Amino acid sequence: MRRHVPIVLAALLALVATALLAYQWLGQPTTLRVAVGPAGSEDARLVAAVAQALARTHEDVRLRPVTTSGVAESAGAAEHGKADLAVVRSDVGIPASTQTVAILHRDAVLLLAADPSLAAVPDLRGKRIGIVRNPAGNTRLLASILEHYDVPADAVTTVPLGDGREAGEALREGRVDAVMVVSPLTGRTASEVVAGIAKGSGNSGSGNSAGSTPSFIPIGEAAVLARRWPALESVEIARGTFGGTPPRPAEAFTTVGVSHRLVAQAHLSDSTVSELTRLLFVNRPGLAAEVPLANQIEAPDTSKSASLPVHPGAQAYYEGEVESFFERYGDWFYLLVMCVSILGSAAATLVSRAANRSRARDMALLRQLLAIVRASRDVEDELELADLERQADEILAAALARAGTGAIDNAGVAAFTLGLDQARRAIAERRAILLERHAHSVDRGPDPLSAAAE
Repeated sequence: MRRHVPIVLAALLALVATALLAYQWLGQPTTLRVAVGPAGSEDARLVAAVAQALARTHEDVRLRPVTTSGVAESAGAAEHGKADLAVVRSDVGIPASTQTVAILHRDAVLLLAADPSLAAVPDLRGKRIGIVRNPAGNTRLLASILEHYDVPADAVTTVPLGDGREAGEALREGRVDAVMVVSPLTGRTASEVVAGIAKGSGNSGSGNSAGSTPSFIPIGEAAVLARRWPALESVEIARGTFGGTPPRPAEAFTTVGVSHRLVAQAHLSDSTVSELTRLLFVNRPGLAAEVPLANQIEAPDTSKSASLPVHPGAQAYYEGEVESFFERYGDWFYLLVMCVSILGSAAATLVSRAANRSRARDMALLRQLLAIVRASRDVEDELELADLERQADEILAAALARAGTGAIDNAGVAAFTLGLDQARRAIAERRAILLERHAHSVDRGPDPLSAAAE
C-alpha cells in the first residue's frame, strides 16, 4: 500500500497547484478597452481620470482608453469589437451590440444669435449657422430640428467652428448669423460660447448693457421631438444658467438635449459590469475635484419601457441586486465539491483494491511457507528437503523485494520472519531425524538373515 502513497500525494499536490493557479488567474484585474474621443475633450479627460483612479487603488476592473476622433468613431469601434466600452452620444447611434452602463452627462442644444430678431427656429431659414465641434453629428441633429419646423436642411448654410471662442469671433465678423453648440450646461464649451457671443455683442457700440445678453433661440416643441426621436430629450434651461448681469438667459426656455453614455458590450459578464458601475459611482466625488463633469454622472432609466437598454450588470447594481461571490459561483463550488468527492471516492476505491491485492499476494506467500512447514514433516528424502529449502529461499527473496518497494509493512515483515523461521526450523528438524536414522542403520550392520541367504 505504501507505494500508492506517493501517487495520492502527487494527485493532492496537483489539485492544490490547480487551485492556486485558478485563484491567481481569477485574481488578475480585468482590463477593459474604452473608446473615447477626441483627445483633450471633456469626455476623454473624464475617462482618463477614471482609469487613473482605478489603477491607483488597484481595483479588479481597470480601464484602458482608446482615443478616437469623436463619438461616431467610438461607436464604430464598439460595433466592430475593437473596444469593450465606448462613450457615445444617444443621437449619433448606439451600436446594437452594446447596452448602457451609465449616463456620463446630458448635453443641451443651444441655438444662439447676436441679433434679437432671430427669436425662433423658423427664423433661421436662409441663415448661416456656425456648428461648434462635432460638425457631422451636430449637423444631422440640426437637420432633424429644422425638419420638425418645416425648414429644409438645404435652406440653411452650416459653417464648422473649432471651439467656443471662435463662435463670438465668427458672429462679430459676420461669417455666421447664429451658432449651435451641444454641450453640458455647466461645461466649458457652452460657457465659452456664451461668453464669446456676449463679448462680441457688448462691443457692438450700442452702449446698452442689455446688448451684452446673447439671444437664445428656444425649441419649444422639445417634448414632441423627444417622443418622435427617443434619442432626444426635453431640457429646461433655467434663467441665469450662464450668469451675467442681466442674467443669461433672461428667461427660462426649453430646448432639446442628448445624453453621452458609457456603453458596454452586451456579452461582458454581469459581475464585471456591476463592479465597474459601482466603482464609477464610488469614485465620483473624488473625480469631481479633478474633472467637474464627473458630478453629472447618473443612472440611466432602468424601467422596462426605456428606449435605450441598460446592461443587466449595471441594472443589478442600480436595483441593489448584485450577487455576492458565493451567490455567483455557488453552483460551481457545489459541482466542484461533488467532483472532488467522486474523485476521492474513486481514488480510495482504487487504493483499497490495490491494498487488497497486495494483501492477497502476501497471504499466498505465507500459505506457501505453512505448506513447506507441513510438507517437511513427511519428507523421507534429503533431496526433497533441499527442494523445500530452495522454495523457502525463493519466498524470502520475493518478500524482501516487496518490502523494498514498501508493499509490505512492519507487521507483514514480522509475519514473514516468523513463517521463515518456522519453515527453516521444520526443515532442520526433519534433516536431523533423517541423519539419525541413517546413522543407526550404519551402526547395526547388514542383516544376518540376508547374509545367510547369500
